[in-house]
Amino acid sequence: MSEKYLRSRTRRGRWFHTYRRFGKEISLEVHGFEPSDPRVKAAYWIEHSKWEDSPPDTVTPAKGTFAWALAAYQTGNWKWLNEYKESTKKSRRAIFKRYKEHQGKRLLTQISPQAIEMALYAKGGHGAVNEYKALKPVFEHAKRLGYIKQNPMANIEIDKPTPKELPTADADDISAFIEHWEIGTVQRLIFDLALYTGAARVDLAHIGRHNIKNGMLKFDRQKTGVTSYVPLTHELRAAIARTPDISPTFILSKRGKPYAVESIGNMFREAAIEAGMTARLHGLRKAFCVYWAEQGKTVHQIAAMAGHVTLTEVERYTRAADREQIVRLIMQGA
Repeated sequence: MSEKYLRSRTRRGRWFHTYRRFGKEISLEVHGFEPSDPRVKAAYWIEHSKWEDSPPDTVTPAKGTFAWALAAYQTGNWKWLNEYKESTKKSRRAIFKRYKEHQGKRLLTQISPQAIEMALYAKGGHGAVNEYKALKPVFEHAKRLGYIKQNPMANIEIDKPTPKELPTADADDISAFIEHWEIGTVQRLIFDLALYTGAARVDLAHIGRHNIKNGMLKFDRQKTGVTSYVPLTHELRAAIARTPDISPTFILSKRGKPYAVESIGNMFREAAIEAGMTARLHGLRKAFCVYWAEQGKTVHQIAAMAGHVTLTEVERYTRAADREQIVRLIMQGA
């Protein structure tokens, strides 16, 4: 991207930089640096973002403040702009907004590791973990631009809560759902596809016939980027056969459009409650792993089908007391 509104001039051997647009010339307040300096580019993109994405009366944050660091990060950090998924950005923007309202005017040099650690400790739980993940790269970006010497979060450690084990869909769950929701309902289709593909909620919202390649269902998991290779079993083929031949995804609304990820999750949760099912969509993903374990597949093979990152995860999923009954119901359910 070019900085077409950047104006850089030397006066008495010193560089001065402005943002010039629609007859207005705004100082970027990074004078003395070469035009190629990262600090100049960061200041330019902050101002440019204000003109492009913000209301006309938006005020550019004062240089060196936390609000300024947030703007610099969101307009100039490569990973933020190119790698993070929109869902991640959405949740982190909410965190940024809260911190900006309370700490936006503070100078970066005045923010101590102790203050951050105390705030995270007071927050506690998963909220603290999420804020830690969101804020640490912001300070790192400011450090690499040269505005602070050290990342104040570099040596902070937080207590991570023990993850709650989500229940596997057991034989009673599977039987209850199959008996309550008939084939032909969208609730049953979500259930069948989740059970026979092992796909997570976010992947169910996107997969379709375009993912069928060389006799397999192949898709990249939205969460990890790991590719899943799912065999087209008789049961899965039967579920796919009940979907439109030409459609962007398997699961469509009454209007013929794909569901949002949240909508699929909410719909299935309500359907599970109505059917008296304890587990949710993630429990069906675990049951998928149980099924293939009972069919004699190795941990490595199941990891490839489910798109797991670690083998430990697969081993944990395939521990179920009623594996034989689960498999029997899966094979009879289509």
